[in-house]
Amino acid sequence: MSEQPVNINFRLINITTEEFKVNEVDTENGTLDLNFDFQFGVNNDKKFVKTIAKFKFLLDKVEVIDVAVSCEFEFEPAGWEFFVKGEQLILPKGLLQELAMFTMNTTRGVLHTKTEGHKYNRLFIPMIGGEFIKQDLAIPLNPTTVN
Repeated sequence: MSEQPVNINFRLINITTEEFKVNEVDTENGTLDLNFDFQFGVNNDKKFVKTIAKFKFLLDKVEVIDVAVSCEFEFEPAGWEFFVKGEQLILPKGLLQELAMFTMNTTRGVLHTKTEGHKYNRLFIPMIGGEFIKQDLAIPLNPTTVN
């Protein structure tokens, strides 16, 4: 991808709480683990990228909260075409990091709102940088179907 900064216009068009589950456990102390996963999807016809952030809080290896939030971002046509390289859509690492961070922050707000007044409200998603996204993402524009 080009090293020169490029101005690509896009906007948030949808936020969805894909999943929210709370599992009440008797213990309030123990080892707390947090697993997270990010997924990206595209719709070439509508020129949007969907980012899904999933977080699982485990207390002594028992799942206590499972939250997944998606954000959809629509790109203006000229900006979208900038990402088209032959038969692939190439989303640059920096853009993916920005979209992931936005979705993570949105998920943080959903978690707070859904647990307000509950003992699990003290659980939070820590600040995680976008460094976990290591490279550009190449997506075939015309994937073949296997029967």
